Amino acid sequence: MKIDKIKIMPMEGCNILRFGASDSDVMTALGEPDERENIEDEDYDSEIWYYDEMGITLFLDEMEDEGLLVSGMEFEENNLELEGVSIIGKTIDEMKALGKKFDFGEFEMETEEWGEIRLSFEDKLLDFYFDDEKKLTSVSLGME
Repeated sequence: MKIDKIKIMPMEGCNILRFGASDSDVMTALGEPDERENIEDEDYDSEIWYYDEMGITLFLDEMEDEGLLVSGMEFEENNLELEGVSIIGKTIDEMKALGKKFDFGEFEMETEEWGEIRLSFEDKLLDFYFDDEKKLTSVSLGME
């Protein structure tokens, strides 16, 4: 399946799926994942669904009486838009400027142990990851 554009909507999800979508909603929208990973915790169970060809990773949490629901998303594809702007390949400074323009609140930056630079806007639960050339390669978003 090829998706023309993925429009990120902070705190809501994206144009394909919203946070809180069920596992059956995901299957309808994206089909069977390439891989599933189960994470069992004493408090709750989760699954990670990988759609490798689409550059999409979904995090689903088991909710009492509701089943698996989407709680997080990661994207690594060059067709990402945020507020109408194509963002993959943007620099750290360009993403900081977009964050300011769209009132995403304060940001935090950190270099991850694997080498990527993470630019986070905690108020919007958005993380942007940059490669060693300081170009945006992936985006992670979550829900409250």
